[in-house]
Amino acid sequence: MAVPSMDWTYPAGSGDAGIFEIGRRLAEALGRAPDATRFTYDPRGMLRTTREIEAAARGGRLLVGFQTAAKLRVEALRYADLLEAGTRLTVWAIGPRPDDPGLALLDYRQVPGDHRRLETQWFLVTDDPEPLAFVSYELGDPATFGIGGAATPGKRFVGFVSDDPGVVELLIAALGLLGAPPAEAPRAPTSAAVQELVRLGETADVAPSGAPAGAVVVAVGRGADRDAFVVGLALAARENRQLVLVDRSAEGFSSPYGDLRGDDLGRPSPDRLFDDALARREGRGGIGTYLEAAQAAGVTAGGWFPTQSGAEGLAEAARRFGGVLFVLPPGADRPSLAERLRGVMTDRLRASTGLPVIVAAPTR
Repeated sequence: MAVPSMDWTYPAGSGDAGIFEIGRRLAEALGRAPDATRFTYDPRGMLRTTREIEAAARGGRLLVGFQTAAKLRVEALRYADLLEAGTRLTVWAIGPRPDDPGLALLDYRQVPGDHRRLETQWFLVTDDPEPLAFVSYELGDPATFGIGGAATPGKRFVGFVSDDPGVVELLIAALGLLGAPPAEAPRAPTSAAVQELVRLGETADVAPSGAPAGAVVVAVGRGADRDAFVVGLALAARENRQLVLVDRSAEGFSSPYGDLRGDDLGRPSPDRLFDDALARREGRGGIGTYLEAAQAAGVTAGGWFPTQSGAEGLAEAARRFGGVLFVLPPGADRPSLAERLRGVMTDRLRASTGLPVIVAAPTR
């Protein structure tokens, strides 16, 4: 019999009362009232519950939400010990997998930073040797989400503990594929346009940036953006950087984010980069081709729609995604009046971020 599905996303703007909506959805999915104990903020009790579930699941199966990779790094020794004891561990967190040999056998699921979704919360779920679940939603300031311990001033949590097999089954079903590497889908043959972009990136005459480790942020969607993309692609490939393409064509009358919730991973969200498939679904074929070319060149890349125009939008992309240098299209150092009104000035961008700005040379 198929397990019913349920939306575990915490209701926006509901405060502590949102946990009652989670309970209502649980009852609807189960067809009965769930056997669960609701709790409000109690950092000592939450930590005690965490340790008890870790001990109970030792040698069995344990699904854990750490919120951020930094928190897993702090607990690396404890979780390496659980792995050594034969525990089947799956962890969800925002940020890249910690580089720790003791966690080599860990099933690590990196997830986008949407602060209301289940996979970004603090939770522990086990069904072996017995069903038990602890789910805690953080409700404090989004700017400090997942930062610090449970007792950090300003933190607020609400959630529940349950040994109801139906609740545990729903959680496991919901978490199942979240963050898992997607199945490889057959790709269409690489187009001539993509092949040409890859060739241009490989042969571009671009000096080393000299910037520290981090992403290269490229402005596309306005002007001769192909020249900027080629320079950014060359730097990303040669210096092992992530490539962040900021689609300035989105600086229009309507936001591509709609209500900014980003609840559906199939929709764009200001908190995460998008791939070529989403770009094409959003009608952005140009940036979709650039993202496809980056992938063909072996470069990790993603697109982003700015929430502000001009230099402010580019600076925000750098802050969100670890940018350490910018690449702008030819002529950006001599912007038109319209571009100046949009706020695209290289001196403003350098002053507001302290990062180097490269203006691509025009193709001859």
